[in-house]
Amino acid sequence: MLKDCLEVFKRELNAKGEKLITDTYVPKDGTYIIVAPTNDAYEIKEIVQIKQDKKAKGIDKSHSYYSYICERDYNSKLVEMNKPIDGKKVIHSNNYLSFFIKKENLASGKLTDEIIDNYYNVLSNPYLKYTKENAKEIYKSLEEDVGQVDISLLENIKTWIKNNIFKLDEEIISGKDYLKIFFDYPIEDYKREGKRYLIPNIYNNNDFNIKIDNTIYGLPNDNMGLNAKKPYLENKTRNEKVPYLINNDEVLLQGKFFDYLLNLASIGKVNIYIKDEIKGYNNGEFPDKDFQGIFLRLKKGKEVEIHDYDVITEFKTLLSKKFHFKNILELDLSSKNVSVENYGFISTVKDMQDIINIVFFSKYLINNYFTEASDMSFNESYIKNNLLLSRETLFNWLYKGIDNGVEAVLNKISLNLIKGSVNNGYLNKACHQFNLRWSLNNYFKGGKDMADIVYNIKNSLREKINSSITDKFENDEEFYFAVGQSVGFLLSKSRGKKKPHSLVNPFINAKDNDVIKANLIKLFKKYSFDESVNSKRFNNMYAMILGYEPEDKVNQDIILAGYLSNNLVYESNKEEKNHE
Repeated sequence: MLKDCLEVFKRELNAKGEKLITDTYVPKDGTYIIVAPTNDAYEIKEIVQIKQDKKAKGIDKSHSYYSYICERDYNSKLVEMNKPIDGKKVIHSNNYLSFFIKKENLASGKLTDEIIDNYYNVLSNPYLKYTKENAKEIYKSLEEDVGQVDISLLENIKTWIKNNIFKLDEEIISGKDYLKIFFDYPIEDYKREGKRYLIPNIYNNNDFNIKIDNTIYGLPNDNMGLNAKKPYLENKTRNEKVPYLINNDEVLLQGKFFDYLLNLASIGKVNIYIKDEIKGYNNGEFPDKDFQGIFLRLKKGKEVEIHDYDVITEFKTLLSKKFHFKNILELDLSSKNVSVENYGFISTVKDMQDIINIVFFSKYLINNYFTEASDMSFNESYIKNNLLLSRETLFNWLYKGIDNGVEAVLNKISLNLIKGSVNNGYLNKACHQFNLRWSLNNYFKGGKDMADIVYNIKNSLREKINSSITDKFENDEEFYFAVGQSVGFLLSKSRGKKKPHSLVNPFINAKDNDVIKANLIKLFKKYSFDESVNSKRFNNMYAMILGYEPEDKVNQDIILAGYLSNNLVYESNKEEKNHE
């Protein structure tokens, strides 16, 4: 998997150079100080404040020194906090041309002259850090390439740091973000000194390194952990128990690739599509053209983590056919909580995701495809449970073009969500969810349109409940629709401040018609105190229900349609005449 990704990345890196990485690099929040040499001294040349907008994943790049800072910051960062130059982990930079520290460690006195001295001692003589034979051999070979440390320059910089770091203005060092100091030398010097740190530290653990024909092979550190505390990660079936080994060039390329992925994840581009080039997209965004290639899903943690990988064979930006979101229940869209714009025809995968996200999941889907259940920041358990049940299938369908199981999953969770909304009293939401459920059902299965079914039932039932004599139902659909209408009418007689919509549960969850009738009788007795319960319309409907024996199993959807539709018992005479 990585090999295929790295081939594409290598082409882009060769074409654009390190700017491919530094142009997308996101420095940590903090104060950045540029110190310039002047004759035999140094002076502060520029102070830059950098702060990322965490919500928008944006950052102000307009400062003239922004690119300058990104390039030097990238070449001065630690591989990880467990591989510092400063053994006390107070100083977070990797070379003598830069000096990184958290402001709180400076303000609290955690940074001391001794820590500073030890930091520069290791930088002046790296063999103090690389005492093990494998690490020593790597550094010795590296030193032949980059040369020895410029001790004179290091001492001058060290002197400035010790004389000035504790005298900076309170305004500069206040806060809990970073203070980063860069000495104004060419970027080539930073790359050289960054490499001096990187090469001996880029492998997971130099103890795993082996040498074959004068070439060192080691275990990379990216998304990989292997140590004495994790023996289960070893490959026990081979003589060489390390999962895999790569050489110096390969590990450097892979390290840069993961740096690039981290940059993308830092600005919210967590969906990565790789073919002839690498493109990252934010949650909810899709490629602007059909795609075949590699897909990666990222998460930013202490490092960038690859949470999903797949080979996409046929992602299309357009749906296989147009989807029609129909107003099946004939809602008054001007007063509902879903925009009229959501209804009608759509043709793109993006619009399909938007409708499902808004109507079914109250906008919680897009940002929670990969969120741990315990980290989800909303409390509606019925939404959360159905999101967890369906998100993998929905993600594969929408982002990868894999539709296996999507019809069955949508059929299951949509009914659950409608019931959950009704139970919580969100009837407007339930109505739109019902409309979407049956629009999707028609999209996937075709067949008789639910809009036509509901329309015909309502016309037939309207005529029968307004008849001077008690009629009878022609089919099961009329019976179940009337059950929903009757339950809705009776519950509307409640004198409580909140309507007890949870009382509809025994009906929309019932699997036995005798139970439905028994529960309806109980409900009738409970609200029979209201005079309007004895109206001609309701009495006709109630009598037809008690006198009808359904032939097929309980149709929960039609009960819901009846419950959620405008109640025919309450229609005005004017409305009746309009339907004649």
